[in-house]
Amino acid sequence: MIKHTLAHLGPAVSADRMLQDYVNTLYRPAAVAGRQAGTASFKEAKELAAWTTKVRTAWPQLIVEHVDSIGVSEEPQIGDTLQVNAYIALHELTPEDVSVEVAYGRAQDGDELEDVALVELTETEDLGNGRHLFTGSILINRSGSFGYTVRVFPKHPSLASKAELGLIANA
Repeated sequence: MIKHTLAHLGPAVSADRMLQDYVNTLYRPAAVAGRQAGTASFKEAKELAAWTTKVRTAWPQLIVEHVDSIGVSEEPQIGDTLQVNAYIALHELTPEDVSVEVAYGRAQDGDELEDVALVELTETEDLGNGRHLFTGSILINRSGSFGYTVRVFPKHPSLASKAELGLIANA
């Protein structure tokens, strides 16, 4: 039994696989970003530093004001499409400075989500005064309880990941 378990689970938890994941998802992108940042008298690095300062200063004012959805009945069916609308007050930031995404999945006790999938929302309307409407669609492809939430991250082509700055705004 143990031999069978190790044979099937071994590749998923092996140190070799974990090392490959770290190299491919963290170290290689960091090396590429480091090389790019050093070109043209560090112009890209200076631009990223200025942008990071702007985002960190403006982030406390960013508010997910309201989230709603349309397109499904009280009892959604597999194959239905749910349109999610997120009203975000960016204030000093622009839609290009952020990534707005809906995280959805099976709803558990305490509103926790399980088997989470992500869909990036796109800015569809400038509502004025730094407020913007972001929308996107979710295809309902599984039965059972369903939940979703919207979250906002800083977005810049020079960031290695959306979590790099440690900033997030949740609905």
